Amino acid sequence: MNLDIRWTEAERLASIELSLLRKLMARAPQNTINLALGELGFKFPQVLADKAIELMQNGQPRYSPNAGVDVLRERIAQDYSASGENICVCNGAEEALYTTIHSLVNPGDRIAIPDPDYPAYPVLAKLAGAEVIRLPFEQDLCSIDWDLWEKKLQGVKAILMSSPSNPSGYCLNRGDAQQLNETLNNLGITLILDEIYREIYIQQPDKIDYSMFDRLIRIGGVSKSHLMSGWRIGWLFASKPFITSAIKLKQYISTCPAWLSQYLALYALDCPHISLSVRDRMNQNHALVKNALSHKRMHIPTATPYILIHCDEADKQVETWLQKGLLSSPGKAYGFVTKDWIRLNYAVEKETLERAIRILL
Repeated sequence: MNLDIRWTEAERLASIELSLLRKLMARAPQNTINLALGELGFKFPQVLADKAIELMQNGQPRYSPNAGVDVLRERIAQDYSASGENICVCNGAEEALYTTIHSLVNPGDRIAIPDPDYPAYPVLAKLAGAEVIRLPFEQDLCSIDWDLWEKKLQGVKAILMSSPSNPSGYCLNRGDAQQLNETLNNLGITLILDEIYREIYIQQPDKIDYSMFDRLIRIGGVSKSHLMSGWRIGWLFASKPFITSAIKLKQYISTCPAWLSQYLALYALDCPHISLSVRDRMNQNHALVKNALSHKRMHIPTATPYILIHCDEADKQVETWLQKGLLSSPGKAYGFVTKDWIRLNYAVEKETLERAIRILL
């Protein structure tokens, strides 16, 4: 085999690069403190480790149905007051997003994505051949110019957004949800709502009646809420006809989620104390960061594990911290509106956070 042969990359990848964060990680000095990844840095719960061992000792790992084992689908559906037929279990929320977009979008369709929001969204949309429209938040990162959004949403097939939002922590409140509902329903637009941070909050967000949306797909998972990022269990919730389409595609993406991960997720969903513990530790760290960095201009939301620090020369500051052994995430990775901000993940063990704060000071 000639390992030096020149390959021609598929055209769909021509405009796709490794993310800015991954490029920074590749240059990070050894033992760098990582406050950049969207992964909670708390220790994996012992109760889940013990259950995983029990499952392996007594179970029989094998393929599951493409959409996941029925008992897990039914358990997830309980939280949506729905049926298991409305759930497709995936290998993480990222695969759920990929499956959703490619089951819905045709080349040339337009997908609207808030600015700022998760950097993978525009990439996933482009891989599906869609045109991306950005919907800017106001400078406070939590207010919306609805006249502007409605103008930009003309001719759009779907809006893809997170709530709570990565990186700003914005959560759909009742007023915004009602306005968004009216706009999308009038224009026949599908809302794809990524709720992976739904249980990650200091102050619980508004309860939203999502039944008012005519076209809705919700994405969830246990990576954040139960510290199970490495187990790769996410899901999508939607109408039965859409789930049928998603399952058809899911079959050829990865066949099915891992057997062990599914049954561990089933157990975890009935361990509410895990999410409570995560929020308790986040609350402590939230207060620590807020007090220690009070002299800086910050955006400190009450949901997600992130804070944003404002900096006129954000790129230079990110590089300075990197050379000192602290990895942070440049705000420009999430959109134009956050180009002068830097995102930090404070959901790490307290000792790690204290070391990071000494660098930030």
